[in-house]
Amino acid sequence: MKRNISSLIMSIWAMFSASTAFAQESTSTDVATDIPMMASSIALEEQKSVIDSLMTEEFENEEDDYMPSDSLYGLWDNTMVNPYKVSIDSLVDSFVVNCTEYVHPNENVVTSDFGPRWGHFHAGIDLRLNTGDSVKCAFSGKVRIARANKNFRRKGYGYFVVVRHENGLETLYGHLSKVLVKPDQIVRAGEIIGLGGNTGRSTGPHLHFETRYLGNPINPRKLIDFDNYVILNDCYVISKKESFKEFNDYLHSPARYYTIRKGDNLGKIARKNHTSVSRLCKLNGIKSTTTLRVGRKIRVS
Repeated sequence: MKRNISSLIMSIWAMFSASTAFAQESTSTDVATDIPMMASSIALEEQKSVIDSLMTEEFENEEDDYMPSDSLYGLWDNTMVNPYKVSIDSLVDSFVVNCTEYVHPNENVVTSDFGPRWGHFHAGIDLRLNTGDSVKCAFSGKVRIARANKNFRRKGYGYFVVVRHENGLETLYGHLSKVLVKPDQIVRAGEIIGLGGNTGRSTGPHLHFETRYLGNPINPRKLIDFDNYVILNDCYVISKKESFKEFNDYLHSPARYYTIRKGDNLGKIARKNHTSVSRLCKLNGIKSTTTLRVGRKIRVS
């Protein structure tokens, strides 16, 4: 069933915002007007109350076949992180994401950022935590993937969860020690969906957190203030040029790799490949003090 509640919510929010702007502009002049100042008579808290009540009604009246953002995604798959295969170039610009209900998954420091790392692209942000710490869902939605099969304990994301949200985003929570939700389960923002851990390709306990749109990763820092654990703005506008810049640059840049040998250091590798240590660090998401492992590949261009 096609669902229009999010469109309605965004329309109301836009109407309130536009009315507020109009009211402020009108009151700053001496020109009289007979147009009622709708936004000026409705407090911000009341506006949020209207939106919250609509969201509550949405979740209280769920149907068995409900799929968040089904008109946007169409496909519902319980196995693949990105089953959509939608190229960035084919995306429509200026899609507005409502971020008002955001809850930070785990309030801790960032240990690794979004971007190139060790010759591949790190599509999320890593947050420090202890094994067993609670991991919360960032927005309300429906669990698309909940993987806790022992066969994946030492592979990739390890135990992980993917949730599709009504605002159009999907979020991923990786390296969990325990998954507390099931595929197709409705979850609310702030609900505990798993416990932090060290499963998968991981060197220590942390939460790997991703924000994706139609399968394509967006740097979570474009939406979230990771120092204060809050959203940057109530709404985020997705654009092909800005939202996917780091990922797109990585996909379209020519890449060369060098296999680390015994006795190598960053200075030696930089000289061999006519580049600089700072460039190597940027390409691989590492520091000049990072220990190099023999046999590992490092990107040099």
